[in-house]
Amino acid sequence: MFALAERTIFITLGGSHAHGTAREGSDVDLRGVCIAPLELRVSPFEAFEQYDGPIDASLRGLVDAKLKVHKTAAQAIDVKVEGIIFDVVKFVKLSAAANPNTLEMLFADTRDWLYSTEAWQRLHRERHLFLSQKVQQTYLGYALAQLKRIKTHRSWLLSPPRKKPTRAEFGLPERGTLQKDDRVQIEQSIADRVRSWRLDTLEMPKATRIALNEKMEEFWADTLRVREDELPLLEEATQHAAAASLGLDRDMLEVLKSERGYRAALKHWDSHERWKRERNEARAALEATFGYDTKHAMHLLRLMRTGLEVLETGNLEVRRADASELNAIRDGALSYDEMLAAAEALHRHAWRTRLSAHRFPRMLTGKSWRPSAPSSS
Repeated sequence: MFALAERTIFITLGGSHAHGTAREGSDVDLRGVCIAPLELRVSPFEAFEQYDGPIDASLRGLVDAKLKVHKTAAQAIDVKVEGIIFDVVKFVKLSAAANPNTLEMLFADTRDWLYSTEAWQRLHRERHLFLSQKVQQTYLGYALAQLKRIKTHRSWLLSPPRKKPTRAEFGLPERGTLQKDDRVQIEQSIADRVRSWRLDTLEMPKATRIALNEKMEEFWADTLRVREDELPLLEEATQHAAAASLGLDRDMLEVLKSERGYRAALKHWDSHERWKRERNEARAALEATFGYDTKHAMHLLRLMRTGLEVLETGNLEVRRADASELNAIRDGALSYDEMLAAAEALHRHAWRTRLSAHRFPRMLTGKSWRPSAPSSS
């Protein structure tokens, strides 16, 4: 490992201290960028993309002066200080792909900067070039992952699985009717046939493929009125059509369906058991009090609002003007149904806004990304 502190060009606060939602006991998360040595970039044996872990004395030396006077972080530096330092190449790639974590570093409030250099200032001046319509996918994608987690945990609270599923419950013999290799090969053939009906196999620019996929999603949602809860039925019908085109009979399809159902139930059981073992005590208290994880809810609504604001305003505000409201959500201001309604409304609004967000390219490419000329000073 090289001397990381000597190669670091930027460090800022992340998480709740950057969002303005920190409270007593909040961890201090640092986010930074470095420029790894050239010998690592050309080495066939070593590579460096990021450092993730405790902040050592050399890195603390870069940030301590500002950390100790920061409005909220100064009160928590003895709790836990960890961080992630990206190599600049990975940082730029993630930012161009609209990764929320790295975009929040690019747009962090300067009051939360702990260390910066001229190299970082140069990158920061070009920060708006990293915004594209892809924020609609990434921010909502992160948010919907949080929502799925909330729904899963709530289902476990209200109706936990009572016992480990058995094959007999799915009409399957104790020993599989198909060898695993045969089953995998058949399912792969079905997946390949389904994929052949989609756009993935057609030669076209990536940006065009993304645009066409988005149009198809709009078609399903708007023209055919396919609801989210109906998507599994649509997927199942597609699987049946693909299997029939391969000459598989209905009995084989039913066996494959039962095998998939059993594996899904087993995975659900294993996930529940792991959740019980590893459950965070603070999160468990929130779920017991409010019936769902309100901290996850706060994060998903923040992500949705932030992504929507980018599309509407062309700017990314990391330090939230709605921090007090977000903290209230974390403290249970919304019932579970109210939270779901708020998320659904933001989701619909974001889809409508994306269609008129012409100020941004759909995604960043070498042609769309044009930094300004370096200053001669």
